[in-house]
Amino acid sequence: MKDVQLHRLMLYQFKNYHELNLEFGERIVCFLGANGSGKTNVLDAIVYLCTCKSYFNPIDSQNIAFNEQQFAITGEFSKGDQPEHIVCAVKRNQRKVFKRNHKEYERLLEHIGLLPCIIITPYDIELIWEGSEVRRRFLDSTISQLSKSYLEELVAYNHALLQRNTVLKTYSGHAHFPEEFIELWDVQLIQRGAFIHEERSKFMSTFTSVFNRVYSELCGGAEMVSVVYESELQHTSMEDLLQHNRKRDRQMERTTAGVHRDDLSFLIDGHPLKKFASQGQQKTFLFALKFAQYLMLREHLQINPILLLDDFFDKMDEHRVNNMLSWLEKQGMGQIFITDTGLRRVPDMLAARGMNFEAWEVNRGKLVRMESGFSSSL
Repeated sequence: MKDVQLHRLMLYQFKNYHELNLEFGERIVCFLGANGSGKTNVLDAIVYLCTCKSYFNPIDSQNIAFNEQQFAITGEFSKGDQPEHIVCAVKRNQRKVFKRNHKEYERLLEHIGLLPCIIITPYDIELIWEGSEVRRRFLDSTISQLSKSYLEELVAYNHALLQRNTVLKTYSGHAHFPEEFIELWDVQLIQRGAFIHEERSKFMSTFTSVFNRVYSELCGGAEMVSVVYESELQHTSMEDLLQHNRKRDRQMERTTAGVHRDDLSFLIDGHPLKKFASQGQQKTFLFALKFAQYLMLREHLQINPILLLDDFFDKMDEHRVNNMLSWLEKQGMGQIFITDTGLRRVPDMLAARGMNFEAWEVNRGKLVRMESGFSSSL
């Protein structure tokens, strides 16, 4: 199976990095240092190159270094035997520029799925604790890397939804309401919504079995967990939903029903995970969710995505860390980037398992390469 591998990363005025040039020679790369030193920012730069946006801050201009006017991220990848040179550049008050092999994309959608990657961070707890929008984003980001047609339909649906909501808001309270304007966008929502629901349903039918297997392997089958796809379209058509809620939509000045309100329900032993699971169970659930996402991408794309583990082993005891490393090793994964606050814990465990790796110490935006317990500035 082919791998996606990052060989060189260059940052210019990105977050806390004025200028950074790194070359990677191993499949496992560790960034080690205290919280706030800039470890996560390096991972986020990799996510940018793979997905066209930050994982942590969707506003591009806010990722520019303080008091600067622009940032640039450059990555030299290989996808199997194919080299890929990717550049992302952002200037304040200008559109984002993305280039592949020195040719600018006309649309960023063309890049999605080229370099699949999965990131796991402590912020993923939002999947459990926050609203349905976060879980839909997880679902959509996965399917979009698998299917260009899904991404196209999703973008078209969201555009039609925005236009319909604009009509509802603009003509709120008017004596004469232009029903024909609403019907124009209803046609788009009905067509796109039916496709999106079908694709989500097909994806989840496979994903849930993969997720259940991963969770069982990680925790030994101590409890039963499930991920349930919830959609109003499971009970009625998009056309009937829009028609039935037309009056309510006018009162609320927005479209109150449709696939943009779909959700995922997380359960443990038949009960809501948020209320009935311990912190350890919630963390294992999230790991299984993300690992299942990784395995789904690998299976469909026939390529090993890049895996980014941000403080993955935080608050885990040594036994659990070793179990996780053992599980990862058995999966035959591709390139993995790991951040950790300890300088020796992860490197020592990797070395004890005979796993090749390289380690970088991160300190206030400065990176020093570590070798055999010693370090030398690069």
